[in-house]
Amino acid sequence: MPSISVENISFSYGRGDVISSVSFCAEGAARIALLGSNGSGKSTLIKLIDGLLPLKRGDIKVNGCSVKDGDIRRIREKIGIVFQDPDSQFVSPVLEEDTAFGPENYDLPDIAERVRKSLELTGLYEARKRMPQTLSGGEKERAQLAGILASEPEIIMLDESFTMLDEEGRKEMRTLVDTIWKDSMVITITHSADEAISADRVILLSGGRIIADGTPETVLTDYKLLEEAGIKAPLAVRLRKALEERGFKLPPLLTAEELKEAIWNYH
Repeated sequence: MPSISVENISFSYGRGDVISSVSFCAEGAARIALLGSNGSGKSTLIKLIDGLLPLKRGDIKVNGCSVKDGDIRRIREKIGIVFQDPDSQFVSPVLEEDTAFGPENYDLPDIAERVRKSLELTGLYEARKRMPQTLSGGEKERAQLAGILASEPEIIMLDESFTMLDEEGRKEMRTLVDTIWKDSMVITITHSADEAISADRVILLSGGRIIADGTPETVLTDYKLLEEAGIKAPLAVRLRKALEERGFKLPPLLTAEELKEAIWNYH
């Protein structure tokens, strides 16, 4: 069972803490949104979890392995990260070779089968001989997912990964991730409250600290809290507030579908 334990960590690049006294635990096939505005520390946090930055205060354990023990390789075998710019992650001029990079690096068995399966699942098998740079934006995102899928990580982190896609493209990618990694932990790093709606749990960061940790229904409907964190509330929450200011009394809601139903049933 995948697990992450972040224990009272702080981190600084030199002047003041970017991450300050952060603690949280997660386990199992959770869908977690790490939500925060620019500069809130969310990207730094996932780099610390993956051992890309040296941890000096506190501790982080992934599946029971501490980053302080120095066995970063074991931890990275369990984690796959898709960053915002897919072009920065391609390491080979041929897609199928790029997809094989992770399994080869970790000395995993059956590499050819892993590559075939992951490219088929992401709909890119017919493009396996192409240069990754020639793919469309959506195909590049799927190519990065294919490379991660080939290593079969227990934890996947999506760092603002689908920002270059339109809403339909983001919806397709979220569905693909949920389908492929249904038994894994998925952490979405985002500054969009609307993107966080589909999570099971929302961890809200502001100024390097966790200021809220709960269900989307709890965190994303707290208009004042989101405003203080520099996060725009979900569209449905903003519309509900605007309607209430005009005298309409609506129940708490989170999605556009809930808003439509509330308006339809309004008396």
